Amino acid sequence: MGDEHREADACVLAADPRAARALIDALPDADASWRASVAATRNAPPFVVVRLWLEKPVDADRPAFLGTSGYGPLDNVSVLERFEAGAADWARSNGGSVVELHAYACDPAVASDPGAADAVAATLEDELHRVFPETRSIPVLHREVLTRDDCTLITPEPWQARPGVRTPSPRLVLAGDWVRCEHPVALMERAATTGFLAANELLGGWGVRGQDVWTVPVRGLLAR
Repeated sequence: MGDEHREADACVLAADPRAARALIDALPDADASWRASVAATRNAPPFVVVRLWLEKPVDADRPAFLGTSGYGPLDNVSVLERFEAGAADWARSNGGSVVELHAYACDPAVASDPGAADAVAATLEDELHRVFPETRSIPVLHREVLTRDDCTLITPEPWQARPGVRTPSPRLVLAGDWVRCEHPVALMERAATTGFLAANELLGGWGVRGQDVWTVPVRGLLAR
């Protein structure tokens, strides 16, 4: 960190889009067209995530994940104990639910103004009470609020113009939600997938087998 120097045979650059742009812009003698493709990426507006530990479980018929529309800034609701091991352990031990609320594309002020972020978080909880009415009367045992603006913005520009895992240097590969890959994944899934693909790219150069990456078919069975 800081002025520390380390020697390595290769590097996986797995930074958020803004940090990656700055790092690549500072690379000496980097290919100009590749540098331009990285510089053209942009960050999405900030998002807010609220995680609530509830004293009692939500109704059993609630879906594990629910996308919403028409509920203010609330974009989705996750009942985490249905699919996350840590939340499931807590729910079994305490008899409650762990619920997560997401708000995307928030006002830019949310990234720098804690008051603005708190206001969005409070609104998310109010909207949860509309979506899952039983939560109105369930005490919140613990609450965490996360605000970030480090996701990539996917625009209508041609996908092939976005930088991929490979770079002009065989010793540098990229990973992250902003990096192009051919699998039908997005955001966190793309960050994880490109991490495997980046590691596999380097391992292949050393004659070492990497990690198999499985995906759903991307071509219909009846396609000609």
